[in-house]
Formats: sequence, structure tokens, C-alpha cells
Amino acid sequence: MKCESTEVAPCDHVNYENGYRVYEIADGSGGWLRSCPDIHNDFVRSVDQKHNGKVKALIRFIKAWKYYNNVPISSFYLELQITKFCDGESSILYHFDIYTILNNLLNSNLAAMRDPKGVSGLISPCNSDAKWSESISKLRTAVTRANNAKVATSNEKVQDAFYWYNKLFDDKFPNYYY
Repeated sequence: MKCESTEVAPCDHVNYENGYRVYEIADGSGGWLRSCPDIHNDFVRSVDQKHNGKVKALIRFIKAWKYYNNVPISSFYLELQITKFCDGESSILYHFDIYTILNNLLNSNLAAMRDPKGVSGLISPCNSDAKWSESISKLRTAVTRANNAKVATSNEKVQDAFYWYNKLFDDKFPNYYY
């Protein structure tokens, strides 16, 4: 059975940016990271509204993959990567975009990203080289499975798509019933 965990980090309110409170939080490496949860939440909310609620669902799909497969990528990193990707898209199609996001993460070699809102600076995907290596390995497997699911969906082979999504989500995807 998996246990939930919660991280508690010291923080300090340092200023305001565009009317939003900006904090510094411990970065886990002995330094401080600027954070503005409200500006990031508004960013996600606005892109989600642009796509009629599909962005938050897509974020949940990718975070479910992360959780079920114990992938040590930062949830904050994933959320911003997905939202930034969706902001440039005209529509969201889950069977394409699950694959595309995972493939983009792999093809970028899980590179650190610049905060699209300009508050947090450079955002790392993982907090150690070992976790980065583990994440890359798990992404390779995920990309293959997501691609197989995408191809099956495109070919209208629904049962095959469910099989591959179930593999992608570590046997936690709903079963296919005729």
C-alpha cells in the first residue's frame, strides 16, 4: 500500500508582483526559491478555461502516471510544463497529448525550465541526479506505452488502447468492458 506524503517547507513573504504575494521557500539544496502560488494557479486556471476544462484533466492524467509509477519528477514542474504546452495548442486531445507531453519531456532530456510567469526562475524536474536518471528511464517506457495507446486509439482499436493505458498507469486504468 502506498502512503501519501506531505512536504513542509519554511517560507518567507518577500514582496508583491502584479498584486500577488511572492514568497521564498527552501529549495532543498540549501538555497531559496521564489514562489507565487496564486500567479501559477491563475496561469493554470486561465489556460484550463481556454480549453474548456481539459488542461486540469490532462495534468491529472500525467500526475497519475507519475504517482502510480513512482516517478520522482516534481509535480510543480509537470504542472507548469503541461500548462505551457497547452497554452500553445488550439485543442486538447488526450490520446495525442498524453503521448506528446511525455515524449516532449523525454526529448528535452528533462531539462530545467524557465518559469513561464517569471517568478521562480529556473525550475528543476528532479532534486538529484539519481532521481533524474530514474525519471528518464521511466519516461522511455511511458513514451512507448503512450504511443501504443495513441496508435490503437487512432486505429479505433479501443480494447488495445485500454490495454496500453492500463500498462502506462501501472494497472490502475479502468478495465475495458464490451
